[in-house]
Amino acid sequence: MRGGELRHLALKGCFVVVLAATLAIPACAGVGTPSQSATFNVDSIYVDTAVLLNGRINVTYWMTFSVLSGSIGGFDLLGIEEANVPDPNRAYAEVGANRYSLLVTPKSTGYGLDWTPRTQEGETVTVVFGYFSTSRVIEKTTGTFVLEGSGQSITQDMGVLNWAPVQWDRQVDVENVRVIYPIQMQPSWITPEGGVTTQGADYAGYVVDYRQGVWDSGNNMRIYNEDHLLAYPSDPAAPQRNFSASLTASPASAYDHLRVFQYTNWSFYEPYVQAGALGYSTAENINAAAGVEFEVNLKVFNIGDAELHDVTITLAVPENLTLTSGQVSTYLGTLYGGENYYLSYSFVAANVPAILPVTFQVSSTDLNSTKWLTFTVNVYVQEYIPPLIPPGLLALAFGSVVFVVVAYFGYKRIVSPYGAKWTADETTGVYQKPEIAIQTFGTPGTVAELDPVESAFFVSTTREKLVSMILMSCVHKGAVRVLSVDPLKLTATGLQFEDLTYYEQMFVDAIVDDELDSDKIDELVERIADEVQKKSWQSDFEATKKNHDEMVEGAWRELEANPTLDSRTDYYFSGQYHGWAWYWLYLSPDHDTHIHDAFSHAGGSIAPPQVPQWFSDLSNATGNVISGVGRAVGDVAATTAKIIGNVTNTIGKVMENVANIIREPLKPILEGTSRCVTHDACHSACVSHDACHSACHSACHSACVCHSACHSACHSACVSGGFR
Repeated sequence: MRGGELRHLALKGCFVVVLAATLAIPACAGVGTPSQSATFNVDSIYVDTAVLLNGRINVTYWMTFSVLSGSIGGFDLLGIEEANVPDPNRAYAEVGANRYSLLVTPKSTGYGLDWTPRTQEGETVTVVFGYFSTSRVIEKTTGTFVLEGSGQSITQDMGVLNWAPVQWDRQVDVENVRVIYPIQMQPSWITPEGGVTTQGADYAGYVVDYRQGVWDSGNNMRIYNEDHLLAYPSDPAAPQRNFSASLTASPASAYDHLRVFQYTNWSFYEPYVQAGALGYSTAENINAAAGVEFEVNLKVFNIGDAELHDVTITLAVPENLTLTSGQVSTYLGTLYGGENYYLSYSFVAANVPAILPVTFQVSSTDLNSTKWLTFTVNVYVQEYIPPLIPPGLLALAFGSVVFVVVAYFGYKRIVSPYGAKWTADETTGVYQKPEIAIQTFGTPGTVAELDPVESAFFVSTTREKLVSMILMSCVHKGAVRVLSVDPLKLTATGLQFEDLTYYEQMFVDAIVDDELDSDKIDELVERIADEVQKKSWQSDFEATKKNHDEMVEGAWRELEANPTLDSRTDYYFSGQYHGWAWYWLYLSPDHDTHIHDAFSHAGGSIAPPQVPQWFSDLSNATGNVISGVGRAVGDVAATTAKIIGNVTNTIGKVMENVANIIREPLKPILEGTSRCVTHDACHSACVSHDACHSACHSACHSACVCHSACHSACHSACVSGGFR
C-alpha cells in the first residue's frame, strides 16, 4: 500500500497495522563466536518527531537494549510508511563510551541496522537512527474542532498529524513519542516546570483526536500512561522554545501501536505548500541486441506538495519494437506530494540496425498540458548477423586476416613520419608519447564519434586527469576500490555492475599488488591514442572540438534542469548523457564553481543531498568524509555546501595522487619545458603537418629557453593528446 493511501484511509477511521521491527542475529560474528540465540531486554524506545513547516517530519529513534545472554549485532527497523531518506549522521550504536557506525541496509518498509563489534552478555547498547521524510505527513483538513486548552469550539482549516512509530514484536519497558511542532511559544505561555499553558495550546490550535492512544494487537485502545504539553527544548535559556506533545506508554506490550493523532492550525504550514509537479527518472539511451528482451525502468514522482490526480503514463512504441511486458497506458491515480511510483517495461527489437525512439507522456488532470512530461528513450538496436563463411573457407579467411594485419602495419609505417615520439636523451627520460597523426584529409564539418574519455584525449586533457576519470568510472562500476590515496592504493574487486570499456579493463589490469603499474598505464594511454586516431583521422578537428565543448555545456544544462537536490544528485553521480554524465560535467574547466552553484540553487529540498555509497566510501579513503557531515534541521544550505565541498575535495585528492604516480617518469620533461609556450599554442597551429613544421616550430623557438627538451616536446605536442 502506498504511503498516501495509508494516511487517506486512516483519516476515514480505517486502522492499518504497521509491520513490526524485529531483532535479528546476523550469521557472521564480530568478535569471538556469538551464541546462536540471545536473550535481551528492550529497556526503552524514545522517538523524537520534529514537524517541519513544509509538512515533512524529521524522525530520530533512540533504542536501548540490555543483553542477558548471547550477543546481538543488528535488527530490522520495519514499518516506516512515509517516503524518506536516512541521515548517515544519525546512524550509530553506543556501547559505554564507544560509538560505532551502523551498516544501514534499505528494506521494503524500513532498514536493516547492523553494527560491529557485537554487543555481548552483560552489556547495554543504544542504537540511534534518524531520517527525513520526503513526502508530506501533515495534511490539510477542514471541520469543527474543540481546542484542547480552553475547550472552545472552532471551525477552520487544520493540519492533521495521523502517524505512529514502528511496532515491536516484544515488550518495551518504556516507549515515548515526542512531537515537536514548528510553533514558537511566548515566554508567558511556558510554566516554570517547562509545561505549556492553555493560551499556548490554543495559539497552536492543538486538538487531540479521540483515536489517539495505545492500540493493542486485538484492536483495543487505552490511553497513554503520560500525556504532557511541553516547551522544547527544556532549557529555559534557549533563545526559541517550541510547542511539543510528549506521549509515554510504560510498558508497551508486544505489537502495541502507539498512535499519534493531533491537529494544529493550518496557517502555520500553508505558506510553505508547493504546487504539485511531475518529475521522472529513466535512462536516456539504451543498447539492445536484436531479438533479446530488454527492460526500460521508469520512476515518476510528484516533486511538489499538493496531490496530483488522475496521473496517467502513456507511451508510443515505434515500428520494429514489440512491447512484451507493461501497458501502453497506465493509470496511476493520485500521486501524493513527494511520492514515487516505479514502472518497468520489457521490449524485444526486430533484427534491424536502427535507433528506435520510445516516447513517454505523463499527465495529470490537475496540470495544464504544458506542464505534462514528454520525453524519449532511444533504443540503439545491434543487429545480429549470422556467420557467412562456410567451414571450408576458414583457411582462406585466415589468409585474409594476415593480409589485413600486414596492410594495417604498412599503413602505420606510412603515416608514422607525420607523428613524433618522445625519445630518450639527456633531457627527456624514456616515456614515448602516444601519437595522433592529424592530417589534411579530414572532411569539413565531420565530427569524430568518440566516447567521453576519448573526446577528453582528443582535446588535450592532461594525462593525470584522463587516468583519474577512468579510475572514477571503475569505482562507480564496482570494479575497483580505493584503499587509500596517500600513497594511492587500489584493489580490483573482481566485481562489476556494468560492462567495462577497453580502457577501464586495462586500468583494472594495471593494478598490481594494490598499486598502479606505470608501464601498463602507458599502454592504456597508447591504446586510447590508437583508438582516437582510427576514429578521428577523417574528421574535422574544429568541428569535433566544438562538439566536445557542446557536450560539456549540455551536461550542465541537463543537471540544472533537474529541479531538486535529490534529482540533481542522482544525475551528477549516476546520470546518463551520451555516456556517463559525470565525465562531461567533470571536463568543464569550471567544474568546482558550477557544482557549488548548481547545488546551492536547487529548490524543493528539506534534506541535504544523499551521496551514493560508492562515492561516500571513496571520500572516506581520501579523508574528506561525507557521511559524518552534520545535518541540522533548517540548515540544509550550509550542510549541502559542506557536502559539495567534500565532493570536490575528494575528486581533487584522487587526481593529485594519480598525478604523483604519472608525473614521476615525465619529471625530466616537465622540468625541461616548464618555461615553454603552452600546448594550446602548438595545438592551434596543428591544422596540418606542414603547418606544424612552420608556425608551431617557430612559436616554440621564440618562447623557450631550453631548445633540446622543447624540440621533441613540441613535435609530440603537435600530434598527441597533449600531456604537459
